[in-house]
Amino acid sequence: MLDTIEALFRQIERLLDWLIAALVLALVLIVGSQLIDRHVMTLPMAAPDQYARIFLVWLTFLGFSVAIRNGTNIRVDLIDSRLPPVVRRVLEVVFDALMLVLIVLFGWYGWPLFLVGQDQERLGTIFSEAWPTAALLVSAVLMALFLAMRILLALAGRPVPRAAHAE
Repeated sequence: MLDTIEALFRQIERLLDWLIAALVLALVLIVGSQLIDRHVMTLPMAAPDQYARIFLVWLTFLGFSVAIRNGTNIRVDLIDSRLPPVVRRVLEVVFDALMLVLIVLFGWYGWPLFLVGQDQERLGTIFSEAWPTAALLVSAVLMALFLAMRILLALAGRPVPRAAHAE
């Protein structure tokens, strides 16, 4: 069962990698077009800075989701390095559970913000004000799934996947 879940999460992670690559490419194109628009010729895009802001918000939240999945989220480990391995593992599960509660609260309180933003136009774009909040909600779901998987793996005594540079 856990192997199937891990395989599913690897597929989600691949999709996230492609989405992040597409967002970075879009940001490069938008910022490059602003340079051309200001110094070479006028381009027809009305508000490239607004698109760049939306894509940057998405990149930030999706990047944090990937960091959670890889176990590279920011954490002060000054004391952890001096604790026995068993205590460290227990603390990791406790911190993951606390972070899961926090992420659920972000999603819970972000939902009304998303609903309000649907009716507000983001000037100069085809997007509403709900798009940046959607990044919070999507990443909250992803982070909650990744944290739940980390907790389940830790409780099952299986190693939690970590990025190579995380240790």
